Amino acid sequence: MRGSLLVLDRLPNLNLLLTFEIAGQLLSFKAAADALHVTPSAVSQQMQQLEDSIGHSLFTRRNRSLELTRDGERLLRLIQPHLSGLRSAISEIRVSQDQQLRVSVMPPVANRVLFPRLADFREVYPNIELLVDTSLSNSNLLSSGIDIAIRFGQPPWPGLAHEKLSDVLIQVVTPVGFCEKYDLPQKILELSKIPLIHMAERPGAWERFFDQLGLPPSEGVAYKVDDYPAAIQAAETLGAALALYPIEQPLLSSGRVEAPFPPIGPIDEAIYAVYAKNRGLSPSGRVFVDWIQSALLALDSQKILHSD
Repeated sequence: MRGSLLVLDRLPNLNLLLTFEIAGQLLSFKAAADALHVTPSAVSQQMQQLEDSIGHSLFTRRNRSLELTRDGERLLRLIQPHLSGLRSAISEIRVSQDQQLRVSVMPPVANRVLFPRLADFREVYPNIELLVDTSLSNSNLLSSGIDIAIRFGQPPWPGLAHEKLSDVLIQVVTPVGFCEKYDLPQKILELSKIPLIHMAERPGAWERFFDQLGLPPSEGVAYKVDDYPAAIQAAETLGAALALYPIEQPLLSSGRVEAPFPPIGPIDEAIYAVYAKNRGLSPSGRVFVDWIQSALLALDSQKILHSD
């Protein structure tokens, strides 16, 4: 028994490990300080305490940069699963009583990510009752009673806090058979000849995409629809649409559409969880945000082509 106590006595303070996790991920004491709402010097002092405690250097400190040492990389890799487990355990205890959570989720995320996994969420968190709104328009979180919204865009949003859940890339999706019919991707110039799905809510999207790739203007048939969900649906039968990756990865995996090219990005916009600053996140809200982020990350299983 005494031996167990001696082992516990040698463990560093948990707060030091939590700070190290953030500093190790961001590779910046200033960025870690901003995330933790403390000063950079406080983060630096905590990291020095941790290094003194375990007897190993964890960071290589330079004038304007910070790098993990080999020991630092190893420690970060080893502690992250355990810290995640602690967070999950605490979250489950906090939501042990029945709670109702109102969430507004953009339709693509609702259809591809939330609804297919909703039964699993309910099984793991039976005490959280989700009320889901799937409107395309942004809900007013300051007056609508919505606790959390999952949005696609660029912050800031007045009066709202935000957390990035996933970067977004752009991927061309087409009806099955188009790759063979137009000899894609071997002949990328053929993209200028195939039918395209245009969205009224994002005019000029295809023109910008063609300019980025250095392609000539489209000569193909132009189908025009109102919004993104309609464009993705039309891509199953009519022509090519610009899809959000990794959100539409389940559609590709199902074989309902095909992708002639790897996704390109990330773009400036991303997927965020947003909520009113004056209310913050409830324990059940924290559980939902972490869960939906994990589900989004699980979709990203392909190699990604990053644009410069």
